[in-house]
Amino acid sequence: MTGSASAIAPFERCVFVNVPFDAEYLPILHAILFTIQDCGFIARIAVEDTGSSETRLDKIERIIRESRFSIHDISRVKSNTDSPLPRFNMPFECGLALGAIRFGHATQKRDFLLLVGEPFQDKRTLNDLARQDSKAHQNEPKLALNAVRAFLSAKKNASDRTRGAEAIWKRYLLFKTDLPRLVDEIEVALNEIESFDYLPDWINVVAFLASKAAEKIEKIVPHSSNLFSKPNQH
Repeated sequence: MTGSASAIAPFERCVFVNVPFDAEYLPILHAILFTIQDCGFIARIAVEDTGSSETRLDKIERIIRESRFSIHDISRVKSNTDSPLPRFNMPFECGLALGAIRFGHATQKRDFLLLVGEPFQDKRTLNDLARQDSKAHQNEPKLALNAVRAFLSAKKNASDRTRGAEAIWKRYLLFKTDLPRLVDEIEVALNEIESFDYLPDWINVVAFLASKAAEKIEKIVPHSSNLFSKPNQH
Protein backbone atom coordinates (compact mmCIF):
# COMPACT_ATOMS: atom_id res chain seq x y z
CA MET A 1 0.00 0.00 0.00
CA THR A 2 2.94 2.32 0.47
CA GLY A 3 5.10 3.82 -2.26
CA SER A 4 6.38 7.02 -3.74
CA ALA A 5 3.66 9.60 -4.19
CA SER A 6 5.64 11.42 -6.86
CA ALA A 7 4.55 9.00 -9.60
CA ILE A 8 0.89 10.01 -9.33
CA ALA A 9 0.78 13.31 -7.46
CA PRO A 10 0.27 16.50 -9.49
CA PHE A 11 2.39 19.52 -8.56
CA GLU A 12 -0.64 21.73 -7.86
CA ARG A 13 -1.96 19.42 -5.12
CA CYS A 14 1.26 18.38 -3.37
CA VAL A 15 2.06 19.72 0.11
CA PHE A 16 5.52 19.08 1.57
CA VAL A 17 5.23 18.58 5.34
CA ASN A 18 8.35 19.60 7.29
CA VAL A 19 7.67 19.01 10.98
CA PRO A 20 9.28 17.34 14.02
CA PHE A 21 9.25 13.55 13.93
CA ASP A 22 8.93 12.71 17.62
CA ALA A 23 6.35 10.97 19.76
CA GLU A 24 5.16 14.16 21.44
CA TYR A 25 4.44 15.79 18.10
CA LEU A 26 2.73 12.78 16.48
CA PRO A 27 -0.87 13.78 17.44
CA ILE A 28 -0.31 17.18 15.82
CA LEU A 29 1.21 15.58 12.73
CA HIS A 30 -1.72 13.21 12.33
CA ALA A 31 -4.16 16.13 12.51
CA ILE A 32 -2.14 18.03 9.89
CA LEU A 33 -1.96 15.05 7.52
CA PHE A 34 -5.68 14.34 7.86
CA THR A 35 -6.52 17.98 7.14
CA ILE A 36 -4.36 18.05 4.01
CA GLN A 37 -6.18 15.00 2.70
CA ASP A 38 -9.60 16.33 3.68
CA CYS A 39 -8.95 19.61 1.85
CA GLY A 40 -8.24 17.67 -1.33
CA PHE A 41 -4.45 17.89 -1.33
CA ILE A 42 -1.69 15.27 -1.08
CA ALA A 43 0.75 15.19 1.84
CA ARG A 44 4.41 14.59 0.97
CA ILE A 45 6.88 13.63 3.69
CA ALA A 46 10.56 12.72 3.74
CA VAL A 47 9.83 9.14 4.90
CA GLU A 48 7.30 8.40 2.17
CA ASP A 49 9.77 6.22 0.24
CA THR A 50 12.33 4.50 2.45
CA GLY A 51 15.18 2.34 1.27
CA SER A 52 15.72 4.18 -2.01
CA SER A 53 19.11 5.05 -3.45
CA GLU A 54 18.53 8.76 -2.77
CA THR A 55 20.17 10.48 0.16
CA ARG A 56 17.76 12.10 2.60
CA LEU A 57 18.73 15.55 1.35
CA ASP A 58 18.23 14.54 -2.28
CA LYS A 59 14.82 13.14 -1.41
CA ILE A 60 13.75 16.29 0.43
CA GLU A 61 14.97 18.42 -2.45
CA ARG A 62 12.96 16.33 -4.91
CA ILE A 63 9.79 16.46 -2.84
CA ILE A 64 10.08 20.25 -2.47
CA ARG A 65 10.57 20.53 -6.23
CA GLU A 66 7.45 18.40 -6.82
CA SER A 67 5.26 20.31 -4.35
CA ARG A 68 3.56 23.65 -4.88
CA PHE A 69 2.91 24.12 -1.17
CA SER A 70 4.79 23.36 2.02
CA ILE A 71 4.14 23.44 5.76
CA HIS A 72 7.02 24.10 8.15
CA ASP A 73 6.85 23.78 11.93
CA ILE A 74 9.81 25.33 13.77
CA SER A 75 8.36 24.81 17.26
CA ARG A 76 11.23 22.47 18.21
CA VAL A 77 14.01 24.96 17.44
CA LYS A 78 14.98 25.29 21.08
CA SER A 79 17.25 23.58 23.56
CA ASN A 80 16.07 21.39 26.43
CA THR A 81 17.49 19.21 29.19
CA ASP A 82 17.75 16.19 26.88
CA SER A 83 19.42 18.11 24.06
CA PRO A 84 21.34 21.30 24.85
CA LEU A 85 21.49 22.15 21.12
CA PRO A 86 18.37 23.10 19.13
CA ARG A 87 17.20 20.98 16.22
CA PHE A 88 17.95 22.72 12.93
CA ASN A 89 16.43 20.25 10.44
CA MET A 90 13.13 22.11 10.21
CA PRO A 91 14.52 25.62 9.58
CA PHE A 92 17.05 24.14 7.14
CA GLU A 93 14.30 22.48 5.10
CA CYS A 94 12.21 25.63 5.39
CA GLY A 95 15.14 27.48 3.83
CA LEU A 96 15.25 24.99 0.96
CA ALA A 97 11.55 25.58 0.30
CA LEU A 98 12.02 29.35 0.41
CA GLY A 99 14.85 28.98 -2.08
CA ALA A 100 12.47 27.13 -4.41
CA ILE A 101 9.98 29.99 -4.04
CA ARG A 102 12.52 32.73 -4.69
CA PHE A 103 14.76 31.10 -7.26
CA GLY A 104 12.52 28.46 -8.83
CA HIS A 105 10.81 28.61 -12.21
CA ALA A 106 8.62 31.69 -12.53
CA THR A 107 5.69 29.67 -13.87
CA GLN A 108 5.54 27.49 -10.75
CA LYS A 109 4.00 29.70 -8.10
CA ARG A 110 4.64 28.29 -4.63
CA ASP A 111 3.60 29.19 -1.12
CA PHE A 112 4.21 27.97 2.42
CA LEU A 113 2.73 27.99 5.90
CA LEU A 114 4.95 28.61 8.93
CA LEU A 115 3.83 26.98 12.18
CA VAL A 116 5.21 27.77 15.63
CA GLY A 117 4.47 26.45 19.08
CA GLU A 118 4.03 29.82 20.78
CA PRO A 119 3.12 33.24 19.38
CA PHE A 120 6.17 35.15 18.07
CA GLN A 121 8.48 32.16 18.52
CA ASP A 122 9.70 32.61 14.95
CA LYS A 123 10.68 36.21 15.69
CA ARG A 124 13.14 34.89 18.29
CA THR A 125 14.52 31.85 16.49
CA LEU A 126 14.21 32.76 12.81
CA ASN A 127 14.03 36.52 12.61
CA ASP A 128 14.89 36.60 8.89
CA LEU A 129 11.18 35.76 8.49
CA ALA A 130 10.08 38.62 10.72
CA ARG A 131 7.51 39.81 8.17
CA GLN A 132 6.16 36.36 7.41
CA ASP A 133 2.90 35.58 9.18
CA SER A 134 3.11 32.47 11.32
CA LYS A 135 0.41 30.47 13.08
CA ALA A 136 0.86 29.24 16.66
CA HIS A 137 -0.64 25.83 17.48
CA GLN A 138 0.35 25.85 21.18
CA ASN A 139 0.92 22.08 20.87
CA GLU A 140 -2.80 21.54 20.27
CA PRO A 141 -3.73 19.35 17.28
CA LYS A 142 -6.99 21.23 16.72
CA LEU A 143 -5.20 24.58 16.44
CA ALA A 144 -2.76 23.08 13.94
CA LEU A 145 -5.72 21.69 11.99
CA ASN A 146 -7.33 25.14 11.95
CA ALA A 147 -4.16 26.75 10.60
CA VAL A 148 -3.63 24.17 7.86
CA ARG A 149 -7.26 24.32 6.78
CA ALA A 150 -7.19 28.12 6.53
CA PHE A 151 -3.96 28.02 4.52
CA LEU A 152 -5.09 25.40 2.01
CA SER A 153 -8.66 26.63 1.57
CA ALA A 154 -7.28 29.97 0.40
CA LYS A 155 -5.29 28.18 -2.33
CA LYS A 156 -8.28 26.49 -3.94
CA ASN A 157 -10.54 27.83 -6.65
CA ALA A 158 -13.57 29.71 -5.37
CA SER A 159 -15.83 27.02 -6.83
CA ASP A 160 -14.13 24.25 -4.82
CA ARG A 161 -15.78 23.37 -1.54
CA THR A 162 -13.70 23.18 1.63
CA ARG A 163 -15.24 22.03 4.87
CA GLY A 164 -14.97 24.26 7.91
CA ALA A 165 -12.37 23.55 10.57
CA GLU A 166 -14.96 22.30 13.07
CA ALA A 167 -16.38 19.85 10.53
CA ILE A 168 -12.91 18.55 9.68
CA TRP A 169 -12.10 18.14 13.37
CA LYS A 170 -15.27 16.09 13.96
CA ARG A 171 -14.44 13.92 10.96
CA TYR A 172 -10.92 13.43 12.29
CA LEU A 173 -12.20 12.33 15.71
CA LEU A 174 -14.58 9.87 14.06
CA PHE A 175 -11.74 8.54 11.94
CA LYS A 176 -9.60 7.98 15.04
CA THR A 177 -12.47 6.18 16.73
CA ASP A 178 -12.95 3.87 13.77
CA LEU A 179 -9.24 3.39 13.03
CA PRO A 180 -8.88 0.04 14.92
CA ARG A 181 -11.53 -1.54 12.70
CA LEU A 182 -10.17 0.08 9.56
CA VAL A 183 -6.63 -1.21 10.02
CA ASP A 184 -7.90 -4.65 10.93
CA GLU A 185 -9.19 -4.94 7.36
CA ILE A 186 -5.70 -4.44 5.95
CA GLU A 187 -4.06 -6.66 8.59
CA VAL A 188 -2.00 -3.95 10.28
CA ALA A 189 -1.83 -3.64 14.06
CA LEU A 190 -3.04 -0.41 15.65
CA ASN A 191 0.28 0.19 17.41
CA GLU A 192 2.02 -0.22 14.06
CA ILE A 193 -0.15 2.20 12.11
CA GLU A 194 0.26 4.82 14.86
CA SER A 195 4.06 4.64 14.80
CA PHE A 196 6.44 6.76 12.70
CA ASP A 197 7.64 3.66 10.83
CA TYR A 198 4.13 3.27 9.40
CA LEU A 199 3.49 6.95 8.70
CA PRO A 200 3.17 6.45 4.91
CA ASP A 201 0.66 3.67 5.61
CA TRP A 202 -1.28 5.97 7.94
CA ILE A 203 -1.58 8.52 5.13
CA ASN A 204 -2.74 5.81 2.74
CA VAL A 205 -5.32 4.57 5.23
CA VAL A 206 -6.84 8.06 5.37
CA ALA A 207 -7.12 8.16 1.59
CA PHE A 208 -7.72 4.52 0.65
CA LEU A 209 -10.24 3.54 3.33
CA ALA A 210 -12.20 6.78 3.29
CA SER A 211 -15.24 5.28 1.57
CA LYS A 212 -15.24 2.25 3.88
CA ALA A 213 -15.13 4.54 6.89
CA ALA A 214 -18.17 6.37 5.56
CA GLU A 215 -20.10 3.11 5.26
CA LYS A 216 -19.27 2.07 8.81
CA ILE A 217 -19.97 5.44 10.38
CA GLU A 218 -23.31 5.58 8.55
CA LYS A 219 -24.42 2.71 10.80
CA ILE A 220 -23.49 4.75 13.88
CA VAL A 221 -24.36 8.25 12.69
CA PRO A 222 -27.37 8.20 10.32
CA HIS A 223 -27.23 10.37 7.18
CA SER A 224 -23.42 10.60 7.29
CA SER A 225 -22.70 8.60 4.13
CA ASN A 226 -20.72 11.50 2.69
CA LEU A 227 -18.72 12.04 5.86
CA PHE A 228 -15.46 10.87 4.37
CA SER A 229 -16.06 11.95 0.79
CA LYS A 230 -13.62 14.38 -0.76
CA PRO A 231 -14.60 17.98 -1.43
CA ASN A 232 -15.34 18.85 -5.05
CA GLN A 233 -12.20 19.17 -7.11
CA HIS A 234 -11.43 20.23 -10.67
